Amino acid sequence: MNHIAQRLSLFAILYLFTCFSGQAQFFLNGNAVATNDSCYQLTAAVNWEAGSLWNGQKINLNSSFDLLADLFLGCEDLQGADGIVFGLQPISTSIGTSGGAIGFGDVEPSLGVEFDTYQNLDFGDPDFDHITIISDGIVNHILPQGALAGPVQANVDDPNIEDCEYHQLRITWDAETQTLSIYLDCDLRLTYTADIVNDIFNGDPLVFWGFTSATGGLNNVHEVCFSYTSFLNELADQTICPGESLQLEANGGASYLWSPATGLSDTGISNPIASPTETTLYTVEILDDCGIPFYDDVLITVDNDQFDVAIDIMPNTTTAFPAGTELELSANPTPGGENYSYIWSSSVNNTFSDPAADSTTVTTLVDQEGTETYTVTATSEDGCVQEASISIENLGILYSVPNIFSPNGDGNNDVFGLFTNADVDTYTCKVFNRWGKVVFETSTPEVFWDGSFNDNQAPSESYLYMINFQIGSQQFEEQGSLTLVR
Repeated sequence: MNHIAQRLSLFAILYLFTCFSGQAQFFLNGNAVATNDSCYQLTAAVNWEAGSLWNGQKINLNSSFDLLADLFLGCEDLQGADGIVFGLQPISTSIGTSGGAIGFGDVEPSLGVEFDTYQNLDFGDPDFDHITIISDGIVNHILPQGALAGPVQANVDDPNIEDCEYHQLRITWDAETQTLSIYLDCDLRLTYTADIVNDIFNGDPLVFWGFTSATGGLNNVHEVCFSYTSFLNELADQTICPGESLQLEANGGASYLWSPATGLSDTGISNPIASPTETTLYTVEILDDCGIPFYDDVLITVDNDQFDVAIDIMPNTTTAFPAGTELELSANPTPGGENYSYIWSSSVNNTFSDPAADSTTVTTLVDQEGTETYTVTATSEDGCVQEASISIENLGILYSVPNIFSPNGDGNNDVFGLFTNADVDTYTCKVFNRWGKVVFETSTPEVFWDGSFNDNQAPSESYLYMINFQIGSQQFEEQGSLTLVR
């Protein structure tokens, strides 16, 4: 039967939708449907159907790839048609036609691997189900583009693969040697070595990949089930915190062997738990059902630097404070929005109002001066740890009021008042003689008594004083006896 005479354009019956499998985005066209999360029926056992499956993400042919799948070519032999093509092309994700070109006719530029189950004599088809590597959508094996390699019998032991069985397919592209290899049912059936990027795709290495199928005047069910593709299942590198674990996940194999064994719960399963203590590159050897190995690797970086933390201090006008100053410290992690835990500590064993909160208060020590360093240790939900510190200068005692002064002009203890480096608010100072008369009064903390009264020197004797003032949020009152010495 000649299937070319009655082609039906797939575009005329385009049925396009998107199917997700993990991170894989597929576009299904024509009669193609997803039967589960890894299997796709391209055509039913109905005449003149066409279906194609294309991944929406182009692959780069400058990199090697592995593809493992199972092909189902139907149950009808003599009355079955037409087959399946694995294709590479840069044009679009909605390509395909029905009929003898197996959904891949005249796609240019392209490279196809044809699994042909019908003998078209005018195409130079052999009388067995065969595999041929073709270009530009030309399935006529009489033409050079229609037989870059092959045709060869698809199954080495049986001329018929329309046998109601799934057939294991493996396609590998070695970018270094520029070799395309086709395995079916565990046997290497065909290889093709060429600079396909330049010879076929005009120097552009980016192509769509997928499968097409078609029926004509005869039909069969055509189905593709994916086991593994390196461009979909490639292990993604991960970064974890020290002490954290994660589960690795390889698939598509009959057996697995991970190395190195350090930090792995089991080296012989597909999904071991990895708990490395340092950055480690893990490699997995995967044996397919045919015992042929392929490899994948994942770099697990062990790093605390998953977030940053900084300390804000209030008041924030300076980093030098008098003794006894209350400070408010706040930890600010980046990024926010996560539940962090905190522990505050002090270089001088100071006490925090809440040492496990994101914001806390601390009062500079009143009995010493010098540097005080406050540190917050922040821990993320994943167990990553970051520290931040802030150092302040303790200027010493918060304030002092002398009980004796000698206003003799020698520059030493010449005045009386409140001595402090702190910012003072609501200040009043009064000095009384022994009869209760006010001899000095001010509401300005920078103004001191110089021992004069009514423009005369006050006598050397005892006086009483009362000083009220506020520093920060604290209110103070000082009163007592003062001796003036001349």
